Amino acid sequence: MKGILLCGHGTRVQVGELAFKVFAEKFANTITDYEVEYGFLELSEPNFEQGISKLKAKGVEEIIAVPVFLFNGVHIASDIPNMLHELQEKHEVSIKLANYIGVCQEMVDLSIDLIKNSISDEDMSDTVFFPIGIGASMADSNGDMLKLSRLAQEELKMPFMINAFTSRMTFPSVDKALSILDQLSFKRIIALPYIFFPGVYLDNAIRSIEAFKLKHPEKEFILCPKIGESDRLIDILMLRLKEVEDGKVDLIESRDPSACSHHHHHHHSHGHHHHHGHSHDHKH
Repeated sequence: MKGILLCGHGTRVQVGELAFKVFAEKFANTITDYEVEYGFLELSEPNFEQGISKLKAKGVEEIIAVPVFLFNGVHIASDIPNMLHELQEKHEVSIKLANYIGVCQEMVDLSIDLIKNSISDEDMSDTVFFPIGIGASMADSNGDMLKLSRLAQEELKMPFMINAFTSRMTFPSVDKALSILDQLSFKRIIALPYIFFPGVYLDNAIRSIEAFKLKHPEKEFILCPKIGESDRLIDILMLRLKEVEDGKVDLIESRDPSACSHHHHHHHSHGHHHHHGHSHDHKH
């Protein structure tokens, strides 16, 4: 029997854990050929090992791990493949690891879908696009965030865009970006959170946005739903699953064993949490 382990990051916020659980159940109801369990990299339970044990208890011998991570980073490149490789040896089960979502037309379409469903007027001539990401320690990941949002901006012909990031790993912060928006004359701002599930990061961003809206009643400020709320997300994860089924991808097989994983010594003393598809190296 075959199984899928949906891999989340983990969060200190219970509402984020619950949202991932609900998403995993929705995913399980969509797919018929696999047993489905989920696990978190850190901060939350069940962890990966507990998820694998549940699949084994159901008679699963082959597992495809599907990461609900938006961009590449230390977790995808090192932590997750190394951890799953160790668990594969320990539990004597076959595990293959699918790719992260990344910049793809399907993700651009998902973005556009969320924006179009949030607005009543499609005239973009006086609109600034305000995509909000988590941010990463790897510049390439932040570059991918900008590329993805730029592709959505181009398709919708929005004349201006400013990105913001909610973590302290990169810049500009949401508050800094809002201070720049404060000086611009655009009458409408469309904010899109490239965040899968609720948590501290999004709460902080919303708090800043609410303060901005009070200060600028003359501007229309539209906050789109999180990307985790789109029905298209499961379709995209199915594409990543198919890449493994077709023998094109296995991030465990292709990992660099010399790139030592740091997942055994994560230190979370920095007063905020992580909860979604991002990457970081905990040096902040």
